[in-house]
Amino acid sequence: MLLLVSIQSLISALVFLFFKPKHIANRLLATWFLMAALNFVGFMVPGGLKAWIGIGYLPFLLLNGPLFYFYVRSIVQRDFRFTALDTLHLLPFVLLAAGRLFWLQTSLDPAFYYKGSMAPDLLLLYGSISVSILAYLLAIYLLLLRHQRNIREYFSNASQKITLSWVFFMVLTFSLSYLIFLFVPLLPLDNFSADQVVFWYNQFNMALLGFLLLIFGLLQPLIYTNAPVSSRERQNLEEAKSGKGRLEVPAMQLLAVDIRKYLDERKPWLDPDYNLEQMARDLNQTRHHLSQTINEQMGKNFFQLVNQYRVAEFKRLVLDPHLSHLTFLGLAFDAGFNSKSSFNRIFKEETGVTPSEYKQQVLQ
Repeated sequence: MLLLVSIQSLISALVFLFFKPKHIANRLLATWFLMAALNFVGFMVPGGLKAWIGIGYLPFLLLNGPLFYFYVRSIVQRDFRFTALDTLHLLPFVLLAAGRLFWLQTSLDPAFYYKGSMAPDLLLLYGSISVSILAYLLAIYLLLLRHQRNIREYFSNASQKITLSWVFFMVLTFSLSYLIFLFVPLLPLDNFSADQVVFWYNQFNMALLGFLLLIFGLLQPLIYTNAPVSSRERQNLEEAKSGKGRLEVPAMQLLAVDIRKYLDERKPWLDPDYNLEQMARDLNQTRHHLSQTINEQMGKNFFQLVNQYRVAEFKRLVLDPHLSHLTFLGLAFDAGFNSKSSFNRIFKEETGVTPSEYKQQVLQ
């Protein structure tokens, strides 16, 4: 079992290392799988990893949280890049690694943890690692909530690859896994040996999580793939954070007119993948100025504005006698929607009735 999951983890690491596109998100997943392989190998080598690596494996557990956190950040954050401040996330790992080298040089058997016979200071250490991981999972959850809000400011359709619903599932799974890891010593497990408990609550859990992460990671495409709109974009975003770089009302009013004319004449919203980046390029504007104008002058977000045009197009198509042979879904696709569920939800939000109810009303 350990040999099998070790090989699986190593192969997964190589897959993401050479997986295209060559994006930092895939590099982070490759690093996570290398660490998982190191963990499994540590259970197989004589004397454990402490006999082969001075710091052992224990400090590497403090990298699980940061790696998954930055993986999610690299997906949901446009133009993601590491900063000098991000290196602080490595500090707990460095401190514990130094502690293992100079102060805590004994080899630790996780089986002692599950029998509750570990010294209090070591028990506190294991508990701190679990709390650290849970704290990062909470940070990831908050990051995903912020991403959900940002979707309607940037995208005109919300598919599963954009919403990252699978990451919510992984966060829940990881959380339950580490809660079990943290509290299992308090459970009555007299019928199980320490090695059995270590296997089911540590090795098996990590192997299962690694398998899920491999599947979902391969299926997850990049969300933000385009470069900044112009050389002004990054400076504009920085100014927006500090309250500067905002358009005045007269400028926003003129831009709103341009946006309406552009949407009416060019109909870019017929493309289901249409997003704010494309609008910015077509109008030679920054994303921030467009969002500001749409929100403040049009009273909507980008998602609502674009789908308002799609709903109007569907209303036009459904009354066209030449298109009577098409289903509602076919007409919805022609209007720029990308799924039946999103079309029905958006149409009712916009009109207050279902598509079939609307057709009955207008044909009366």
